[in-house]
Amino acid sequence: MPHIELHLHTKAGSADSSISVDALGQSAAEQETGGLLVTEHWRVWTEGERALFEDRWGVRVYPAIEATTNAGHFIVLGAEPGVTLPYDATELLDHAAGRGHFVVWAHPFRHYFDGIHTSQRPPFEANLTPEELARHPHFSRVDAIEVENAGCTERENALALEVGRVLGKPMTAGSDAHDVEHVGARRLPVSAVPASIEELVELLRELSLELT
Repeated sequence: MPHIELHLHTKAGSADSSISVDALGQSAAEQETGGLLVTEHWRVWTEGERALFEDRWGVRVYPAIEATTNAGHFIVLGAEPGVTLPYDATELLDHAAGRGHFVVWAHPFRHYFDGIHTSQRPPFEANLTPEELARHPHFSRVDAIEVENAGCTERENALALEVGRVLGKPMTAGSDAHDVEHVGARRLPVSAVPASIEELVELLRELSLELT
C-alpha cells in the first residue's frame, strides 16, 4: 500500500531544518513514500521546484506552507508561492477561506502542559477539558486537526486526539521532520497517491484517522 507524508521541512524554506532537498528525496524514495506535503516555514515551493523533485525522485510534492501566527501554527494546503500570509490567526483563516485553501491546525497543544516554554504555549487557558478546548473559535474554522505529531509528547498528542474526536473533524498525522532521521516517522497509508493538491484535499476531507 502506498503512503504519503503530511508535514515536514527542508533547508529550502525552513531555517530550523537540516534536511537538504536531495536528502529528502533520497529518504522518501527509499521508503517508497508516494507523496509529500512539504510545509516550509517561510515559503511555498514553486511549481518548477516541485516538478524537478518529482522528476528526479519519483515522489509527488504538494504546495503548502506552515504559517506561524499569534495562535500557533497552521498548515495551509494550496498556498501560492510568493504570498506573504498574515501573522494574525483570524486574518490568516479569513485569507485561506477566501481562496478556498484547506487548513490544518498543526500540533495545537504543543507546550500546553509545559511550564518552561510559556512564551510558546498555545492560546488556551490551562486545565480545560477537551470539550471546553473544542469551543475555541479557531477550531470551528480549520478544516482538520493534526492529532499525531512526532515532535510532540504523548500527552500533547493524546489531548489533540480527544479534542479532534469531540469536534468530529478530519484528523491528520505528521512527522514534522526537521532532520533526515525523522523523515517517515509518521506516514498515512492511502489506496492511491493523490495526483494533485485537489485530490489530496478531497482525501483529507474524508479522513477519519483513529490512532491507538
